[in-house]
Amino acid sequence: MIYREEGTLGGYFISAWKITFPALLISLGINFVSGAFLGKYFDKLMVSYPVLLVVLPGLMGLRGNIFGSLASRFTTALYLGEIRASIRERRVGENIYISVVLSILPIFLLWIVGTMKTGHVHMAFFALLILFASTVFVSLFLGYSTAMITILPFRRGLDPDSVASPLITSMADLLTIPILIFFILMYEYHVMSFYILFFISLLIILTMWRIYRIERRAFFEISGILLVLSAISSISGGVLETYSEIIHRSAVVSVIYPALLGSLGNYGGVVAAKTSTRLHLGYFEGVLDTAVMKEILSLISTGVFVSAVIYSGGYLISEKLLGRDVVFYPMFIPLYIFITSLVMFISAILVHIFHRFGLDPDNVSIPSITTIADLIGTVFAVIIAGLMI
Repeated sequence: MIYREEGTLGGYFISAWKITFPALLISLGINFVSGAFLGKYFDKLMVSYPVLLVVLPGLMGLRGNIFGSLASRFTTALYLGEIRASIRERRVGENIYISVVLSILPIFLLWIVGTMKTGHVHMAFFALLILFASTVFVSLFLGYSTAMITILPFRRGLDPDSVASPLITSMADLLTIPILIFFILMYEYHVMSFYILFFISLLIILTMWRIYRIERRAFFEISGILLVLSAISSISGGVLETYSEIIHRSAVVSVIYPALLGSLGNYGGVVAAKTSTRLHLGYFEGVLDTAVMKEILSLISTGVFVSAVIYSGGYLISEKLLGRDVVFYPMFIPLYIFITSLVMFISAILVHIFHRFGLDPDNVSIPSITTIADLIGTVFAVIIAGLMI
Protein backbone atom coordinates (compact mmCIF):
# COMPACT_ATOMS: atom_id res chain seq x y z
CA MET A 1 0.00 0.00 0.00
CA ILE A 2 1.26 3.50 -0.87
CA TYR A 3 0.23 6.40 1.34
CA ARG A 4 -1.12 9.29 -0.72
CA GLU A 5 0.76 12.45 0.15
CA GLU A 6 -1.65 15.04 -1.22
CA GLY A 7 -4.93 15.23 -3.08
CA THR A 8 -7.63 17.56 -4.32
CA LEU A 9 -10.26 18.93 -1.95
CA GLY A 10 -12.85 16.87 -3.81
CA GLY A 11 -10.79 13.76 -3.14
CA TYR A 12 -10.81 14.47 0.57
CA PHE A 13 -14.58 14.98 0.53
CA ILE A 14 -15.02 11.67 -1.30
CA SER A 15 -12.79 9.91 1.24
CA ALA A 16 -14.63 11.51 4.18
CA TRP A 17 -18.06 10.46 2.89
CA LYS A 18 -17.10 7.11 1.37
CA ILE A 19 -14.76 5.75 4.06
CA THR A 20 -14.95 7.74 7.31
CA PHE A 21 -18.66 8.58 7.25
CA PRO A 22 -19.85 4.93 7.10
CA ALA A 23 -17.50 4.14 10.00
CA LEU A 24 -19.01 7.06 11.94
CA LEU A 25 -22.53 5.77 11.25
CA ILE A 26 -21.59 2.30 12.46
CA SER A 27 -20.08 3.94 15.52
CA LEU A 28 -23.29 5.88 16.18
CA GLY A 29 -25.32 2.68 15.96
CA ILE A 30 -22.99 1.12 18.52
CA ASN A 31 -23.18 4.22 20.73
CA PHE A 32 -26.99 4.13 20.72
CA VAL A 33 -26.96 0.60 22.14
CA SER A 34 -24.72 1.89 24.92
CA GLY A 35 -26.91 4.98 25.28
CA ALA A 36 -30.04 2.88 25.68
CA PHE A 37 -28.37 1.02 28.57
CA LEU A 38 -27.22 4.28 30.15
CA GLY A 39 -30.65 5.88 29.78
CA LYS A 40 -32.33 2.84 31.35
CA TYR A 41 -29.94 2.49 34.30
CA PHE A 42 -28.91 6.13 34.74
CA ASP A 43 -31.05 6.52 37.87
CA LYS A 44 -29.47 3.37 39.41
CA LEU A 45 -25.99 4.76 38.88
CA MET A 46 -27.09 8.19 40.11
CA VAL A 47 -28.65 6.88 43.34
CA SER A 48 -26.84 3.63 44.23
CA TYR A 49 -23.44 3.90 42.52
CA PRO A 50 -22.49 7.60 42.25
CA VAL A 51 -18.80 6.61 42.45
CA LEU A 52 -19.17 4.77 39.15
CA LEU A 53 -21.00 7.73 37.64
CA VAL A 54 -17.97 9.92 38.40
CA VAL A 55 -15.68 7.28 36.88
CA LEU A 56 -17.84 6.71 33.79
CA PRO A 57 -16.58 9.47 31.43
CA GLY A 58 -12.98 8.57 32.16
CA LEU A 59 -13.72 4.88 31.82
CA MET A 60 -15.32 5.42 28.42
CA GLY A 61 -12.85 7.99 27.18
CA LEU A 62 -9.55 6.55 28.41
CA ARG A 63 -10.45 3.08 27.22
CA GLY A 64 -11.17 4.40 23.75
CA ASN A 65 -8.02 6.53 23.98
CA ILE A 66 -5.77 3.62 24.80
CA PHE A 67 -7.02 1.39 22.03
CA GLY A 68 -7.32 4.27 19.58
CA SER A 69 -3.64 4.90 20.29
CA LEU A 70 -2.97 1.19 19.80
CA ALA A 71 -4.66 1.35 16.38
CA SER A 72 -2.54 4.38 15.46
CA ARG A 73 0.67 2.53 16.45
CA PHE A 74 -0.38 -0.50 14.43
CA THR A 75 -1.12 1.66 11.37
CA THR A 76 2.23 3.45 11.48
CA ALA A 77 4.11 0.16 12.01
CA LEU A 78 2.26 -1.40 9.06
CA TYR A 79 3.08 1.51 6.74
CA LEU A 80 6.74 1.49 7.81
CA GLY A 81 6.97 -2.30 7.44
CA GLU A 82 7.89 -2.81 11.10
CA ILE A 83 5.25 -5.52 11.59
CA ARG A 84 3.63 -8.04 9.29
CA ALA A 85 -0.09 -7.72 8.57
CA SER A 86 -0.87 -10.70 10.80
CA ILE A 87 -2.62 -10.94 14.14
CA ARG A 88 -0.18 -13.74 15.08
CA GLU A 89 2.75 -11.28 15.03
CA ARG A 90 4.38 -11.31 18.49
CA ARG A 91 4.62 -7.51 18.59
CA VAL A 92 0.86 -7.38 18.09
CA GLY A 93 0.39 -9.46 21.24
CA GLU A 94 2.88 -7.37 23.18
CA ASN A 95 1.12 -4.14 22.24
CA ILE A 96 -2.23 -5.63 23.24
CA TYR A 97 -0.78 -6.60 26.63
CA ILE A 98 0.57 -3.06 27.15
CA SER A 99 -2.87 -1.65 26.34
CA VAL A 100 -4.61 -4.00 28.79
CA VAL A 101 -2.24 -2.95 31.60
CA LEU A 102 -2.63 0.71 30.69
CA SER A 103 -6.42 0.31 30.83
CA ILE A 104 -6.19 -0.86 34.43
CA LEU A 105 -3.90 1.88 35.77
CA PRO A 106 -6.24 4.91 35.39
CA ILE A 107 -9.19 3.24 37.13
CA PHE A 108 -7.43 3.49 40.50
CA LEU A 109 -7.02 7.26 40.24
CA LEU A 110 -10.56 7.69 38.92
CA TRP A 111 -11.87 5.47 41.72
CA ILE A 112 -10.08 7.53 44.38
CA VAL A 113 -11.48 10.77 42.96
CA GLY A 114 -14.97 9.25 42.70
CA THR A 115 -14.85 8.04 46.30
CA MET A 116 -13.69 11.42 47.58
CA LYS A 117 -16.24 13.30 45.44
CA THR A 118 -19.28 11.29 46.53
CA GLY A 119 -18.27 10.20 50.02
CA HIS A 120 -19.76 6.72 49.43
CA VAL A 121 -16.90 4.94 51.20
CA HIS A 122 -18.97 1.85 52.13
CA MET A 123 -19.46 0.97 48.44
CA ALA A 124 -15.99 2.01 47.29
CA PHE A 125 -14.27 -1.39 47.65
CA PHE A 126 -16.95 -3.26 45.71
CA ALA A 127 -16.98 -0.52 43.07
CA LEU A 128 -13.23 -1.07 42.60
CA LEU A 129 -13.72 -4.83 42.15
CA ILE A 130 -16.45 -4.15 39.58
CA LEU A 131 -14.20 -1.70 37.74
CA PHE A 132 -11.18 -4.03 37.71
CA ALA A 133 -12.96 -7.15 36.48
CA SER A 134 -14.97 -5.37 33.81
CA THR A 135 -11.87 -3.50 32.60
CA VAL A 136 -9.82 -6.67 32.10
CA PHE A 137 -12.48 -8.48 30.06
CA VAL A 138 -13.39 -5.45 27.96
CA SER A 139 -9.75 -4.49 27.35
CA LEU A 140 -8.75 -7.97 26.21
CA PHE A 141 -11.59 -8.02 23.70
CA LEU A 142 -10.80 -4.50 22.51
CA GLY A 143 -7.12 -5.31 22.07
CA TYR A 144 -7.67 -8.13 19.60
CA SER A 145 -10.51 -6.24 17.93
CA THR A 146 -8.15 -3.30 17.37
CA ALA A 147 -5.62 -5.58 15.71
CA MET A 148 -8.24 -6.98 13.34
CA ILE A 149 -9.83 -3.59 12.58
CA THR A 150 -6.39 -2.23 11.68
CA ILE A 151 -4.82 -5.19 9.88
CA LEU A 152 -7.78 -6.34 7.77
CA PRO A 153 -8.40 -2.97 6.03
CA PHE A 154 -4.64 -2.65 5.42
CA ARG A 155 -4.63 -6.04 3.67
CA ARG A 156 -7.45 -4.85 1.40
CA GLY A 157 -5.72 -1.62 0.41
CA LEU A 158 -7.75 0.71 2.63
CA ASP A 159 -6.27 3.33 4.95
CA PRO A 160 -6.80 2.02 8.53
CA ASP A 161 -6.55 5.58 9.89
CA SER A 162 -9.89 6.37 8.23
CA VAL A 163 -11.85 3.64 9.99
CA ALA A 164 -9.93 2.19 12.95
CA SER A 165 -10.22 5.04 15.46
CA PRO A 166 -13.99 5.62 15.08
CA LEU A 167 -14.79 1.91 15.19
CA ILE A 168 -12.59 0.98 18.12
CA THR A 169 -13.56 3.96 20.30
CA SER A 170 -17.23 3.30 19.65
CA MET A 171 -16.74 -0.39 20.36
CA ALA A 172 -15.17 0.66 23.66
CA ASP A 173 -18.26 2.76 24.38
CA LEU A 174 -20.54 -0.12 23.40
CA LEU A 175 -18.88 -2.57 25.77
CA THR A 176 -18.06 -0.25 28.67
CA ILE A 177 -21.56 0.61 29.89
CA PRO A 178 -23.36 -2.74 29.27
CA ILE A 179 -20.49 -4.77 30.78
CA LEU A 180 -20.30 -2.39 33.74
CA ILE A 181 -24.06 -2.78 34.28
CA PHE A 182 -23.67 -6.55 33.86
CA PHE A 183 -21.08 -6.73 36.65
CA ILE A 184 -23.20 -4.47 38.88
CA LEU A 185 -26.24 -6.71 38.44
CA MET A 186 -24.11 -9.83 38.92
CA TYR A 187 -22.72 -8.39 42.16
CA GLU A 188 -26.25 -7.64 43.36
CA TYR A 189 -27.89 -10.95 42.38
CA HIS A 190 -25.10 -13.57 41.82
CA VAL A 191 -22.26 -12.57 44.09
CA MET A 192 -20.42 -15.93 43.89
CA SER A 193 -20.31 -15.77 40.08
CA PHE A 194 -19.07 -12.21 40.38
CA TYR A 195 -16.11 -13.25 42.52
CA ILE A 196 -15.28 -16.14 40.16
CA LEU A 197 -15.08 -13.73 37.21
CA PHE A 198 -12.98 -11.35 39.29
CA PHE A 199 -10.39 -14.06 40.04
CA ILE A 200 -10.40 -15.13 36.38
CA SER A 201 -9.54 -11.54 35.44
CA LEU A 202 -6.57 -11.65 37.84
CA LEU A 203 -5.41 -14.93 36.31
CA ILE A 204 -5.56 -13.45 32.80
CA ILE A 205 -3.29 -10.56 33.80
CA LEU A 206 -0.76 -12.88 35.46
CA THR A 207 -0.71 -15.20 32.43
CA MET A 208 -0.10 -12.34 29.97
CA TRP A 209 2.64 -10.99 32.26
CA ARG A 210 4.52 -14.29 31.91
CA ILE A 211 4.15 -14.42 28.11
CA TYR A 212 4.79 -10.86 26.91
CA ARG A 213 7.25 -8.09 27.65
CA ILE A 214 6.41 -4.40 27.83
CA GLU A 215 7.96 -1.92 25.39
CA ARG A 216 9.32 0.70 27.77
CA ARG A 217 8.98 3.82 25.60
CA ALA A 218 5.37 3.19 24.64
CA PHE A 219 4.44 2.22 28.20
CA PHE A 220 6.01 5.19 29.96
CA GLU A 221 4.89 7.73 27.37
CA ILE A 222 1.28 6.55 27.48
CA SER A 223 1.14 5.89 31.24
CA GLY A 224 2.57 9.35 31.95
CA ILE A 225 0.01 11.10 29.80
CA LEU A 226 -2.75 8.85 31.18
CA LEU A 227 -2.16 10.18 34.69
CA VAL A 228 -2.74 13.70 33.43
CA LEU A 229 -5.71 12.63 31.31
CA SER A 230 -7.23 10.74 34.23
CA ALA A 231 -7.22 13.97 36.21
CA ILE A 232 -8.98 15.73 33.31
CA SER A 233 -11.45 12.84 33.01
CA SER A 234 -12.22 13.09 36.71
CA ILE A 235 -13.34 16.67 36.04
CA SER A 236 -15.71 15.34 33.36
CA GLY A 237 -16.99 12.75 35.81
CA GLY A 238 -17.46 15.37 38.51
CA VAL A 239 -19.48 17.53 36.12
CA LEU A 240 -21.59 14.53 35.07
CA GLU A 241 -22.31 13.49 38.66
CA THR A 242 -22.96 17.04 39.86
CA TYR A 243 -25.49 17.74 37.11
CA SER A 244 -26.80 14.18 36.82
CA GLU A 245 -30.30 15.24 37.92
CA ILE A 246 -30.51 17.80 35.08
CA ILE A 247 -29.30 15.24 32.54
CA HIS A 248 -31.73 12.64 33.85
CA ARG A 249 -34.67 15.08 33.63
CA SER A 250 -33.85 15.96 30.00
CA ALA A 251 -34.18 12.23 29.12
CA VAL A 252 -32.63 12.46 25.65
CA VAL A 253 -29.23 13.74 26.84
CA SER A 254 -28.60 10.67 29.00
CA VAL A 255 -29.29 8.53 25.92
CA ILE A 256 -27.14 10.50 23.46
CA TYR A 257 -24.30 11.04 25.95
CA PRO A 258 -22.18 8.08 24.70
CA ALA A 259 -22.85 9.02 21.04
CA LEU A 260 -21.99 12.65 21.74
CA LEU A 261 -18.67 11.90 23.44
CA GLY A 262 -17.88 9.04 21.07
CA SER A 263 -18.46 11.03 17.89
CA LEU A 264 -16.45 14.04 19.10
CA GLY A 265 -13.60 11.71 20.04
CA ASN A 266 -13.89 9.93 16.69
CA TYR A 267 -13.57 13.14 14.69
CA GLY A 268 -10.58 14.22 16.76
CA GLY A 269 -9.08 10.73 16.60
CA VAL A 270 -9.29 10.52 12.79
CA VAL A 271 -7.52 13.88 12.42
CA ALA A 272 -4.89 12.91 15.04
CA ALA A 273 -4.21 9.53 13.42
CA LYS A 274 -3.93 10.94 9.89
CA THR A 275 -1.77 13.86 11.03
CA SER A 276 0.50 11.52 12.99
CA THR A 277 0.92 9.20 10.00
CA ARG A 278 1.77 12.16 7.73
CA LEU A 279 4.32 13.32 10.29
CA HIS A 280 6.02 9.91 10.52
CA LEU A 281 6.20 9.66 6.72
CA GLY A 282 7.71 13.13 6.42
CA TYR A 283 4.72 14.84 4.76
CA PHE A 284 3.55 17.05 7.64
CA GLU A 285 4.13 20.77 6.99
CA GLY A 286 3.14 22.21 10.38
CA VAL A 287 -0.01 23.34 12.19
CA LEU A 288 -1.55 24.78 9.01
CA ASP A 289 -0.67 21.74 6.89
CA THR A 290 -2.75 21.98 3.70
CA ALA A 291 -3.74 18.33 3.63
CA VAL A 292 -4.82 18.37 7.28
CA MET A 293 -6.94 21.49 6.72
CA LYS A 294 -8.60 19.79 3.73
CA GLU A 295 -9.20 16.73 5.90
CA ILE A 296 -10.87 18.80 8.62
CA LEU A 297 -13.03 20.69 6.13
CA SER A 298 -14.22 17.49 4.49
CA LEU A 299 -15.05 15.92 7.87
CA ILE A 300 -16.98 19.02 8.96
CA SER A 301 -19.30 18.45 6.00
CA THR A 302 -20.35 15.10 7.47
CA GLY A 303 -21.12 16.69 10.85
CA VAL A 304 -24.51 18.02 9.75
CA PHE A 305 -25.84 14.54 9.06
CA VAL A 306 -24.07 12.97 12.05
CA SER A 307 -25.55 15.51 14.47
CA ALA A 308 -29.03 14.97 13.01
CA VAL A 309 -28.66 11.20 13.46
CA ILE A 310 -27.47 11.64 17.06
CA TYR A 311 -30.41 13.80 18.10
CA SER A 312 -33.11 11.95 16.16
CA GLY A 313 -31.80 8.58 17.36
CA GLY A 314 -31.78 9.77 20.96
CA TYR A 315 -35.25 11.19 20.53
CA LEU A 316 -36.67 7.91 19.21
CA ILE A 317 -35.00 5.78 21.89
CA SER A 318 -36.17 8.11 24.67
CA GLU A 319 -39.74 8.38 23.38
CA LYS A 320 -40.40 4.89 22.00
CA LEU A 321 -38.11 2.57 23.96
CA LEU A 322 -37.85 4.25 27.36
CA GLY A 323 -41.22 6.01 27.34
CA ARG A 324 -39.81 9.44 28.25
CA ASP A 325 -41.12 12.80 27.01
CA VAL A 326 -38.50 14.78 25.06
CA VAL A 327 -38.39 18.49 24.19
CA PHE A 328 -37.15 19.25 20.66
CA TYR A 329 -34.13 21.58 20.61
CA PRO A 330 -33.17 22.70 17.03
CA MET A 331 -29.96 24.51 18.06
CA PHE A 332 -28.30 21.17 18.82
CA ILE A 333 -27.11 20.69 15.21
CA PRO A 334 -25.27 24.02 14.67
CA LEU A 335 -23.77 23.89 18.17
CA TYR A 336 -22.59 20.33 17.57
CA ILE A 337 -20.89 21.31 14.29
CA PHE A 338 -19.08 24.16 16.04
CA ILE A 339 -17.88 21.88 18.85
CA THR A 340 -16.76 19.21 16.37
CA SER A 341 -14.75 21.73 14.34
CA LEU A 342 -13.09 22.97 17.53
CA VAL A 343 -12.11 19.43 18.57
CA MET A 344 -10.55 18.65 15.17
CA PHE A 345 -8.48 21.85 15.10
CA ILE A 346 -7.26 21.16 18.63
CA SER A 347 -6.34 17.64 17.52
CA ALA A 348 -4.06 18.83 14.70
CA ILE A 349 -2.42 21.37 17.01
CA LEU A 350 -1.77 18.74 19.70
CA VAL A 351 0.02 16.40 17.26
CA HIS A 352 2.33 19.26 16.29
CA ILE A 353 2.98 20.22 19.94
CA PHE A 354 3.73 16.67 21.07
CA HIS A 355 6.14 16.16 18.17
CA ARG A 356 7.95 19.40 19.02
CA PHE A 357 8.43 18.13 22.60
CA GLY A 358 9.89 14.83 21.38
CA LEU A 359 6.87 12.65 22.17
CA ASP A 360 5.54 10.08 19.71
CA PRO A 361 2.11 11.39 18.58
CA ASP A 362 0.94 7.81 18.02
CA ASN A 363 1.21 7.25 21.76
CA VAL A 364 -0.19 10.47 23.18
CA SER A 365 -2.20 12.49 20.63
CA ILE A 366 -5.33 10.29 20.40
CA PRO A 367 -5.61 9.79 24.19
CA SER A 368 -5.20 13.53 24.70
CA ILE A 369 -7.72 14.72 22.12
CA THR A 370 -10.40 12.20 23.03
CA THR A 371 -10.08 13.09 26.72
CA ILE A 372 -10.36 16.78 25.90
CA ALA A 373 -13.32 15.95 23.65
CA ASP A 374 -14.96 14.09 26.56
CA LEU A 375 -14.63 17.15 28.80
CA ILE A 376 -15.96 19.48 26.09
CA GLY A 377 -18.75 17.01 25.28
CA THR A 378 -19.76 16.61 28.94
CA VAL A 379 -20.01 20.38 29.44
CA PHE A 380 -21.91 20.60 26.14
CA ALA A 381 -24.31 17.86 27.31
CA VAL A 382 -25.02 19.69 30.57
CA ILE A 383 -25.65 22.95 28.71
CA ILE A 384 -28.01 21.27 26.23
CA ALA A 385 -29.85 19.45 29.04
CA GLY A 386 -30.23 22.72 30.95
CA LEU A 387 -31.58 24.54 27.92
CA MET A 388 -34.05 21.73 27.24
CA ILE A 389 -35.61 21.70 30.71
